[in-house]
Amino acid sequence: MQTPGSSANLGPGFDVLGVAVSRSVWVCDDELDGEPCGPDHIARIAYEKAGGHGDIWFGFDLEPGRGLGFSAAARAAGAVLAQIQQGHDIAEAQRLAYPVVAAIEGHGDNAAPAVFGGLHVIAGDHQHRINAPLPGRLLCWVPELETDTDNSRLELPSLIPRPDAVFNLGRLGLLIAAIYEGDLDLLRLATEDRLHQPPRLAQCSPARRAHAVALEAGAAAAWLSGSGPTIAILCAPERVDEVARALPEEGRVLRLDVDLEGAVIAERVGSNWSAG
Repeated sequence: MQTPGSSANLGPGFDVLGVAVSRSVWVCDDELDGEPCGPDHIARIAYEKAGGHGDIWFGFDLEPGRGLGFSAAARAAGAVLAQIQQGHDIAEAQRLAYPVVAAIEGHGDNAAPAVFGGLHVIAGDHQHRINAPLPGRLLCWVPELETDTDNSRLELPSLIPRPDAVFNLGRLGLLIAAIYEGDLDLLRLATEDRLHQPPRLAQCSPARRAHAVALEAGAAAAWLSGSGPTIAILCAPERVDEVARALPEEGRVLRLDVDLEGAVIAERVGSNWSAG
């Protein structure tokens, strides 16, 4: 079973928006050259909550602790595998696994992309896939630093001033419009945020610098991916190389696609895995 990572929030969409990205985790009920999942492994916990039985193994090319949805991807892989074991086809397995993954994660903005792929809006227990491509080309600047989402949330204010709430509501509306209209020029304004990025970026100067540099170099938009420290960036295709060269050297630049499939049954070819 192969499931993608994700980039959540997209600026103003705190706990509301998430998009699947083309880095993955793998869970298998036959031994592979990966990590055997002990009883406390996050993939195994989700697997067992979804009704899975027996041993499973885990591998990944998705950086943990970087704001790229590692925990949601691992849990999605375990939960969907459990449903496949019970005889469901992949679409039904995704549908049944999603509530399990979202409940363990505590929110759906990473869970929905990991399970279903694509770009999603979350409203409480409801998830909706946006039927439009993300404009531009996607880069992620990934430093060696790690963050813990739970600790990062402790830095956020418990009360939001009304002007900041209105600011984010306006940007979120613009962002949905920019996505459906494919309007790169609107994205910079549309991905501004006052709810979570300012305190998080204040705690991580490398991410704050990468965010600023990306915009100065001509990116259409940049946002703190999840709780960071990764910075996700959208560029016009002709600006990708220029923006990538400008980003700080203490992070790796990943050129990613939006994953449109979510959890898929994968087969091993040599040392690699691909959708079967």
